Amino acid sequence: SMRLLAKEVGVTEGALYRHFQSKDEIIQDLLTQEASRFHDALASRLPESPESASTPRDPWAELDALVAAFIDYGRKEAESFRLIMEIHGSPGSTLQPRGRKPRTLFVGTISRINARTPDRKSDPTATVVMIVGLLSRLIVAERTKDLKLGPAQVVLLAQRSARAVVDAAWIPSAL
Repeated sequence: SMRLLAKEVGVTEGALYRHFQSKDEIIQDLLTQEASRFHDALASRLPESPESASTPRDPWAELDALVAAFIDYGRKEAESFRLIMEIHGSPGSTLQPRGRKPRTLFVGTISRINARTPDRKSDPTATVVMIVGLLSRLIVAERTKDLKLGPAQVVLLAQRSARAVVDAAWIPSAL
């Protein structure tokens, strides 16, 4: 309830209602803030753009960087990561982060990979859903000590698995 939330954060219930109309609005604001932090953490790890605009970044290198940053964020920002995955990924959830979304970085990268191979198509959003599910499970398995791999091995496994998902998600354009 708003009363319990106000007590927990050390403000009056009235103070909360001056800034937020409902608990959903508080959760929405928190989700947006955390998703923006996640987006910025991923974006900061993308390879630098080449000096020549005619030579774009390698999208496979982008994918590897995004995957490594995703795993790193899940490790270092466990509560933020959990919040984003649980609220945003909950079945039937209508809450969506506003502004900068980590998913857009992955979708853009998958779209650039697709553009390099015109005879094959994939749905970048569906591909990203599969990659995020895989990466999220790896983070949980690492946290619960179900994986017997070192941190660098987990990142390499995640990168290779994400590349395999991208490759498997391609559908020949003749279909």
